[in-house]
Amino acid sequence: MTDHRFLLAAAGAIAAVTAAGLPYRTEITTYTLSSGKITSPVRIVILADFHNDRSEKGTVKLGQRVRGLAPDLILMPGDMAEEHNHQERTFLFLKQLSGIPMYYSTGNHEEFRWDLSQLKQRFRDCGVKVLDEKSETITVGDTVLEIAGISCRQEMKHISPQEISSLFHTDHYRILLSHKPNWQELYKDVDCDLTVCGHAHGGQWCIPILDIPLAAPSQGLFPKYVRGIHDLGRGKMLISRGLVRHYHGIPRLYNNPEIVILNLVPEPVKTDR
Repeated sequence: MTDHRFLLAAAGAIAAVTAAGLPYRTEITTYTLSSGKITSPVRIVILADFHNDRSEKGTVKLGQRVRGLAPDLILMPGDMAEEHNHQERTFLFLKQLSGIPMYYSTGNHEEFRWDLSQLKQRFRDCGVKVLDEKSETITVGDTVLEIAGISCRQEMKHISPQEISSLFHTDHYRILLSHKPNWQELYKDVDCDLTVCGHAHGGQWCIPILDIPLAAPSQGLFPKYVRGIHDLGRGKMLISRGLVRHYHGIPRLYNNPEIVILNLVPEPVKTDR
């Protein structure tokens, strides 16, 4: 084979491998957690890192899909909007979900905005509870959840575990919304049952077959905290891979966008044998 043909063949192979890994669908990932604080089951959908990244038609379809999952409530741990001015697809998406209890804390891209206070008001106008250093309770069946949120900060040292723990005022099942999963050292000392994060986009690119994430913000190469549920000792951390398909023009590879379903259930009854 001539050098010219070899280069063409190599380029074709690279293009084929890349095309095969593009984000061709949004996956649904389901987790189940049990707790003695859960009296009756609760179905939660977690939506993170939307980044205003859909066509109008795609946004409507995504909203219909989420509604079809029949969640009791929706949690959004940041970056539902971008740092730029026009966020109409984000608000179209939120309006699609009207009537479902929604709870939101900011991500780093939203914190970059000069009009953040107006953005938060538009979220509220869409029926979203904006959790800025405060908590809200919600009752689902016989279960009460207390959900708190903290605004995204540049550095972990700008808030302490004690400050976050003080946001909770009940002994019900405690959930914290906080955008950055790489702050696991902070969360492990917070007095709550579950921390919900986004930010890492599942590692953006993953190695095919091996399914190893390549990189994530603030974690560098081969990051650990990009998806799934992690045990923090006192509580757990759940990380959504997020909904964005292209980040500043860089597509995901072998790492599809994700809707997370979290089922909270009572602890199994122990029986003596």
